[in-house]
Amino acid sequence: METAEKILVRGAKEIGIQIGGSELEKFKLYSQLIKKWNEKINLVSYPDEEELYRLHFLDSLMCGLGFDFQGNCNVIDLGSGAGFPGVPLKICFPELEVSMVDARKKRTKFLQLVINDLHLKKSLVIWDRLENIGHQREHRGIYDCAVARALAPLNVLLEYAMPLLHQGGKFVALKGFNIEEEIKEADNALQILGGRLEKVIPYSYPGERGRHVVIVEKIAVTPDKYPRRAGVPVKRPL
Repeated sequence: METAEKILVRGAKEIGIQIGGSELEKFKLYSQLIKKWNEKINLVSYPDEEELYRLHFLDSLMCGLGFDFQGNCNVIDLGSGAGFPGVPLKICFPELEVSMVDARKKRTKFLQLVINDLHLKKSLVIWDRLENIGHQREHRGIYDCAVARALAPLNVLLEYAMPLLHQGGKFVALKGFNIEEEIKEADNALQILGGRLEKVIPYSYPGERGRHVVIVEKIAVTPDKYPRRAGVPVKRPL
């Protein structure tokens, strides 16, 4: 039976991501921090080591199917929570500039601890709502890529992500099994916010089948009024 680390290394290699000893050390420490803090603030539903490596670490790396993270890219992780997918991506692509956003203060304290303990340079934790940072000059229209995992329906995610990207930037969303209806319902949001559905890539890994990476390219300027005020994108999706 494969160890959790071997599952991660093999699964990452299959999508072109090489994980060596230094990366594994960081993943090990990250796992330990999650387990410790999970008792305080319920970070993840699967604190078991194998499930952490497979369902969270490896799944986060599947963003690599939709965007080339090599080099000095500027990436923002929407609703990062326990750090997925931002931290696994940063471990494997250390040159990334990664900003991780969460509205819950306890989660952002955990993320800052992870950054410090894993020595993740060029990493920023932002404690704020996504509706707010979408209107801030230092964040609006500057990112090469936005990523999100297990956060909201696609039409809601687009309202968070599109304002943050420059034209030509990409939004990469990790989604589950039934994606067809969600994509159909996001068509209006795409047109309003300046996005174009580039592709949907199915993927699987040991123990999980039928998941999808959704890639959206920003092709036009997002109107200034988006995102709408806090809570509105969820209550009244475009």
